[in-house]
Amino acid sequence: YHISPVAAARFILAKMRGAEEGKPQLGGVYPLGNLGQCFMGREFSRRNFILGDFFVVDKSGCRFDESMSLKEDYDFTCSHLQEHGSIVRINRMLIQAKHETNAGGACSVRDSAGTREEENITILQAKWPGAIWRHHTRKHQVVLRWECLKKSAPEES
Repeated sequence: YHISPVAAARFILAKMRGAEEGKPQLGGVYPLGNLGQCFMGREFSRRNFILGDFFVVDKSGCRFDESMSLKEDYDFTCSHLQEHGSIVRINRMLIQAKHETNAGGACSVRDSAGTREEENITILQAKWPGAIWRHHTRKHQVVLRWECLKKSAPEES
């Protein structure tokens, strides 16, 4: 089915507000355009990456890190997972959007050598140790594995 962006956002918001555990404040869609791949996993995810191209925020104090020029949607997702305990990703909902080829925005920041991507990956890995992994086949890309986040040791008094 084809639905409007407003209908999609309302559906995501309803799923967020109806979540039985926790109160997720960030929701989104499957981040790839591969229909076959989106049906291989669960219908909904609670601890996966939310793509910055289309997302819904309910009542959250989490903000984008303005020091990051790329991959800020990974940081935004991690901030929500840390603050609210979960997100809602609708894995059966896909969008058609130009992601890495559109004019302006993050595309105007990327360089052909991938230097800016690498700078931001370094920031992510320092900020969220263990949760941000290098993609094994796609250069300058990462994978969010929230369950692997290394918890800092409690401070002694």
